[in-house]
Amino acid sequence: MKKLRRRLFMHFSIQFISIAILMVIVVAITLVLTIGLMTEDQAGHNYYYTMLEEISMLDAGESFRDLEMREGWSEGLDEDIWVQIINKQGDVIDAGNVPNDFPDHYSMHDLLLMKENESYKGYELTFYLETFYETDYLFVLGHEPESGISLDELVETYNDNGTIAKQDTAAVNEKLLEVEGTLEIYGSNGEQRISLGEAEREEELPLDAFKRGISPDMYSTKQQTYRDTETGDLWVLYTPNVHKGEINLKTYQATLIGLLITAAIVLLITIVISIWNGFRYGNPLLVFANWLGRMGNGQYDEVLTEREKKHIFRKNGKIKWRYRLYREVFYAFYDMAQKLDASKKEREQLEKTREEWMAGISHDLRTPLTTMEGYGRLLESGEYEWSQQELKDIGKTIYEKSDYMVKLIEDFTLSFQLKNNAALVSLQTLEINSFLEKVIRKFTNDITFQEYSISFKPLKSNRVVQMNERLFERMIDNLIYNAMKHNPPGTSVVIRVDETANNQELKIRVIDNGLGMDEETKENLFSRYYRGTNTEESMEGTGLGMSIALQIAKLHQGSILVESEENTGTIVTVVFSQVEVPDKRAVS
Repeated sequence: MKKLRRRLFMHFSIQFISIAILMVIVVAITLVLTIGLMTEDQAGHNYYYTMLEEISMLDAGESFRDLEMREGWSEGLDEDIWVQIINKQGDVIDAGNVPNDFPDHYSMHDLLLMKENESYKGYELTFYLETFYETDYLFVLGHEPESGISLDELVETYNDNGTIAKQDTAAVNEKLLEVEGTLEIYGSNGEQRISLGEAEREEELPLDAFKRGISPDMYSTKQQTYRDTETGDLWVLYTPNVHKGEINLKTYQATLIGLLITAAIVLLITIVISIWNGFRYGNPLLVFANWLGRMGNGQYDEVLTEREKKHIFRKNGKIKWRYRLYREVFYAFYDMAQKLDASKKEREQLEKTREEWMAGISHDLRTPLTTMEGYGRLLESGEYEWSQQELKDIGKTIYEKSDYMVKLIEDFTLSFQLKNNAALVSLQTLEINSFLEKVIRKFTNDITFQEYSISFKPLKSNRVVQMNERLFERMIDNLIYNAMKHNPPGTSVVIRVDETANNQELKIRVIDNGLGMDEETKENLFSRYYRGTNTEESMEGTGLGMSIALQIAKLHQGSILVESEENTGTIVTVVFSQVEVPDKRAVS
């Protein structure tokens, strides 16, 4: 599942990063539009001030200590506009389109007059103060009067002790009419002394004098003032304002609407992504929930319904793109379903064979008990007079039947002890050849097996191993006994011991040339519940021999392998690795 974990991490990381980038782009576009609208609106209130502000923001260089304008910054200025940049010492550090007769340095007195009159050498002035890395710089923009007439010119030509002489009134009035301007002169007491020209303008209130300083282009006329220092008279010139811009509340309304639209777009995107994620990640969860429900009902053979398969898989069998994120999960579900289905079938088979085995055990116990009960009733009835030989035969039969029952119960108990690792196993050091010779001798000396050929091929060297003598002997007994019990008389049985090339494992083989086994018998040979017991064939078998043999081999860190073909024979191999240092004694 490492690939799935990595894919989920990458998927969600990319998704949330993409969403964040998308949101940033939407907000950035909104901010740019908002700033553009507000800048445009501000330009409508103070055209030349906005121009200076843009020059200071966009054309300043990237120096970390001094203000350095970008090369070629003045090329974009109109011909009738000039700009000077003055530092705090009054020196002009940079300029563009400036007339030749302009100074490179201004005194405090010069700047005060320029600020008060807002004009210099016939040019109207606009100022913008910029602080650049804790140093102040004054941006000064000058432009020719748009009306073609300046207050400086009128004062210089027609000023007569703070007023205009009568003989000059007609000439001044004619000039004003040409430019649609108005000239008003107020005495030191505030009373209007002269008003020339006929330009129409809106009525102004006292506070408009301050508003003009902040937003001069709100008004339809431009205002220039001059105070005569000797008489105290105030000259005020009004000329048409070509840059007039109304205070447009619609601009702010449009900005607000833009913000609301942006919020709506962000909300819509969020809702769409949420719905998309709900379908993308919810549908697989529903499929998993349905599968878990079927699994709870034991329907392990149906991982997905036909309808679900059409939704998830393409016609070529590949998973569709929207479900590919959970590819490993679907494959894991299929694998789990196969294992659960196999486990279910195995459990059903085990239950079936267990019932058959229990029936066989009951039969095995009932058969000798019936015989013993019959002989007991005959002896108890006293209706018969038994000869000595008959009583001896009856006693022998009862002994054999009871001995068989004891062995059956012992095998049953031992099988469960070994299965649950309840048997305490103590190991002894034994020489393998002599041990097997002793075991095989029991069968060669038993007259009941005289019709079978038993031979032993020992290991070429004497080797000692760690084993539990009683259990290991029981295992070899069961293997040899099965080789003779399930084969007809005349069968040859060979017990052979070999060692691997690295001398780390021993192999004990029990080889017969008997009837062999089919595949089903081989597969279930070591199952405790796979048995068809028939005590009428022999009183020696209990049906647990091979299961016990395998468990004993496992207790010795070994295993049992079976090779068999019908009508050819069987080879049962015990492989175990509990080998100690070889005994150096010569083979006798």
